[in-house]
Amino acid sequence: MPILILFCLLPLALGAAAEYAAYRFARRKLWRWAPPLVCLAVTLSVLAARFFGWSDTGGAPLETLLFVPGLPAALVFLGLYLGRRLYKRLWDPRVIDDDGKGG
Repeated sequence: MPILILFCLLPLALGAAAEYAAYRFARRKLWRWAPPLVCLAVTLSVLAARFFGWSDTGGAPLETLLFVPGLPAALVFLGLYLGRRLYKRLWDPRVIDDDGKGG
């Protein structure tokens, strides 16, 4: 259970919270790129450290790279998407159909 929380739920929640906060509180649109770019930079640095830090074989096996950082990174990016969707759902203006035709 702690592995599930550490590798799945925590990255998903952190990604959603970061993206929602970036869209909600950033005054400039440029700052909205910060969470995805930081996530990409951290993912690439962990990938490089794990690949080149492997001893003797010339690189880490693909399975280890898919588990760490692959799985948490995929879930962070999913969280980023969900955070943006949550912001759009809560804060974007809605069109109200006043004529009652509904279509």
